[in-house]
Amino acid sequence: MNDPLIIQPFQTPARGVAQVPGSKSITNRALILAALAEGETVLTGGLFSRDTKILIAALRELGFEVIVDEAALNIRVHGLGGRIPKLSATLQVGNAGTAARFLTAFLALAPGGKYFLDGDEAMRSRPMAGLLTALSQAGCRALKADGTPATGFPFTLHTSGKLGALEVDAAASSQLLSALLMVLPLCPGASVKMIGETVSEPFVEMTARMCAQFGRAIRREATGRWVCDHSGPYLAPQPSYAIEPDATAASYFIALPAVTGPRASVRIHGYAEGGLQGDTAFAKVAAACGAVLRPAHGTLVTQSWAGIQGGDFDFNAFSDTFLTLAVLATLATQPIKIRGIAHTRKQETDRVLAMATELERLGIRVVPSAAELKADPELAALTIYPDRAAMRRTAAAGPILIHTYEDHRMAMSFGILGSYDLFGDGRPWIAIADPSCTGKTFPNFFTALEALRTNFVRVSVDGGAASGKSSTSRVLAHAVGLLHVDTGAHYRSLTRALVDAGADLADVASISSALRNLKIGSQIIPHQGAQSSRLTLGGELPEDTTLRTPEINAAVSKVAALPVVRQFLLEYQRSQVKLAQDHGFAGIVMEGRDIGSIVLPDAEVRIFLEADAEARSLRRAAEGQADAVAHRDHLDSTRKTAPLVCPNGATRIDNTSLSLPEVVAQIISQVRVAALPR
Repeated sequence: MNDPLIIQPFQTPARGVAQVPGSKSITNRALILAALAEGETVLTGGLFSRDTKILIAALRELGFEVIVDEAALNIRVHGLGGRIPKLSATLQVGNAGTAARFLTAFLALAPGGKYFLDGDEAMRSRPMAGLLTALSQAGCRALKADGTPATGFPFTLHTSGKLGALEVDAAASSQLLSALLMVLPLCPGASVKMIGETVSEPFVEMTARMCAQFGRAIRREATGRWVCDHSGPYLAPQPSYAIEPDATAASYFIALPAVTGPRASVRIHGYAEGGLQGDTAFAKVAAACGAVLRPAHGTLVTQSWAGIQGGDFDFNAFSDTFLTLAVLATLATQPIKIRGIAHTRKQETDRVLAMATELERLGIRVVPSAAELKADPELAALTIYPDRAAMRRTAAAGPILIHTYEDHRMAMSFGILGSYDLFGDGRPWIAIADPSCTGKTFPNFFTALEALRTNFVRVSVDGGAASGKSSTSRVLAHAVGLLHVDTGAHYRSLTRALVDAGADLADVASISSALRNLKIGSQIIPHQGAQSSRLTLGGELPEDTTLRTPEINAAVSKVAALPVVRQFLLEYQRSQVKLAQDHGFAGIVMEGRDIGSIVLPDAEVRIFLEADAEARSLRRAAEGQADAVAHRDHLDSTRKTAPLVCPNGATRIDNTSLSLPEVVAQIISQVRVAALPR
């Protein structure tokens, strides 16, 4: 166990793009489905954590080829269509519930196999009996060391290579059912029926949807029995299969603005209804409690909450997130009751008891109490009574050490609570025991939390034609969570609109008349690796190809030099700062030819890019563009309005002989300094 981590409260509003990793639930399901498919499957955006690495190691131990690129978050799995290369192996599953259950059912496909499986002490007490009993109906035998039937780890699994008509009791965990559903299509005529009900039904739906995404749809009959009408090996999705960001991990960043004061704004990419993860339902609970949420195009922006309201909530379908609300409840205006969490008492730890124990450690009253929960394992709800004064009294002598019970979600939830400035002076009041336990699903959680402790940073990037403004700005935006704005595209869009409107580009009056009829707006879109704000005309985005025709290339410099055009765009361009703030970005990077001198003269970071004419001409040619670089430079630097100059205080970077990463690294170092809270 590592040293405790003292949480430093936020004294500035949380801001920026949350670095949410890939979903553990989806990654581990995708690994199993890929191994059961024919040929190679490429998984993108995968999670690299303790649990997923356990499953990857197990697949390799069984003879599968699994190639990982952790830096790129990619995993290549060479599937064998249901064949398991090794008929005997020793597999360690740690405390990875998904890996443990999924592997057990997966191994049942091996005819005559013999596998020894074990987990750590916590895994040995987690539910497995329902799955092992179901597999015994297919002729598989899970035996203890003395040869008697096993109901949990460790055990030796003797496999039959078939399923048949199975019935499973998945009341303790939906993973027991999901494990069988994933192997169902590999056994013609097989079926799986659930006895009674399961918990966390959305995870069962996730499994069914993923089976279909890998080419083998399964369906639930009216009788409750699951079948596959077209059995066979799974089909590798082409060209790749994208893993969604983890919705449970995202819940912490939905909660963070509730504890970091006004003007907080955190952006979460890939979080949207309609995805595979039922835990996105947490957003609705958060909204009911006061969260200010702005969903748009697969992104969720969460802003400072309008207080934390009390209420009564059923978390059965998305129980992994109940701990997030439980810690916020200590700061609420009224008590919060959390129901439907009985099954969480048999997860990584008894989560209900653990949460009650640690809240009481902070001076918070909970019903039932920790003592009552310990005495009665059937208690399945928790009511939390907020009391900031009690927490101040408890923590008056120094930070309270929160025990995490080797549970990643305990550590992360209390990390959010510790971000609240309880005393109003930045004094730490919570310390997290064993913070590395977050490695189970979110190894970099506390780093990601710190990354949101920043000032909003404005970056201006100026330079002549082909000086590398766009490529540099996009890579920078992606690297540090900035909104990217290409003002050159603004002038191209206006030029296109003026041409389409029939304006005489040699007549200022004609241009002014046409501009008065234009309705411009903004739309944030993914563009070449960055989140970019693009100018809209009448609510529509112009097509990129229409902005770089020979006609527009020839006219844009002259149009951009006109004072009436530049004045028309100036306030719009400055308004992009508020757009970035409202949408949860850590800052903005705006590129052009007068950004640091005219548009954002007080930008915290000002950059002027340059390169020799030959290098820039080669870059233009490589892009398939025919701009005359020297002529464009002359026009830009000699125009009367906002000529191209190196802004006062800007850092000049000659990138003739520098690589793009080298240039970006120089700018990032300045952004990091500017973002430090002061």
